[in-house]
Amino acid sequence: MDRAIKGLAYEGKVSIVAVDTTELVERIRNLHDLTPTTTAALGRVATIAGMMGLTELKEKEDSLTIQINGRGPMGSIVAVVEREEAKALVKVYAQNPNVELPLASNGKIAVGQAVGTDGFLNIIRQNEITKTAYNGLVPLVSGEIAEDFTQYFAQSQQKPTVIALGVLVNKNGVKRSGGYMIQLMPDATEEEISKIEESVSRAQPVSEMLNQDKSLEEIVRTVTGDENALFLISDLGIEFRCDCSKERFADGLASIGKVELDKIIEEDGKANTKCHFCNQEYDFSKEELLEIRKTLE
Repeated sequence: MDRAIKGLAYEGKVSIVAVDTTELVERIRNLHDLTPTTTAALGRVATIAGMMGLTELKEKEDSLTIQINGRGPMGSIVAVVEREEAKALVKVYAQNPNVELPLASNGKIAVGQAVGTDGFLNIIRQNEITKTAYNGLVPLVSGEIAEDFTQYFAQSQQKPTVIALGVLVNKNGVKRSGGYMIQLMPDATEEEISKIEESVSRAQPVSEMLNQDKSLEEIVRTVTGDENALFLISDLGIEFRCDCSKERFADGLASIGKVELDKIIEEDGKANTKCHFCNQEYDFSKEELLEIRKTLE
């Protein structure tokens, strides 16, 4: 399980969460057989999803669904994050996970080009018990993910936020992955804001700092410029988890209605379903489909 920490800088005027998501992103890469381009894109989405799970979700019944559609070659991207005590549980997939593009002109992976910019970022907060939902929809800025989420926090939550996300890949897979999110409290001074801006601009990419074996605490001090940063919680975790089951897919088959289900029974005599998030397959025999059909009477 990957590690995450929460802290405060400048005597509580600045909050920060920093995460190492190397194991999480490598797991996702393996599950979906991702290319370097899609590993970088989905890794960034999974990382920000984990950070939001640790900061935005307070109850175990809460969940966040992230939808990104920039009309790029990757197609739509969906991530879901839930909270289990001190852990964020993340799952994510892309419509087209096998996209591979040449490096951008700056020598970096062309995440923005793969995701696209002609679309939106949608955040849906749901509660399993109350069935309430909140949507925050913003246009994509660059498709680079970090900038798009910065825009989301500024527009939908009115929170000045600095977000850094990084995935370092090589021929063997994910070398290091992580990120940080800095949010300013209303009483943060111009001087403190300037210090943070200067510190962030001087800092190396977060994946490079992790690759140099810098601890999350060291990264926090580096990007805030506050050597006296206070670490509130240092034993948080982020991991991949998919809660799919054959029962859930049976409910999905029931939801398509009698006419469509009868068509499957008559024409195919069976059904094969597959989870987008973990690629687990569930087969339904004709007898099982008939049992599902009975529940619709």
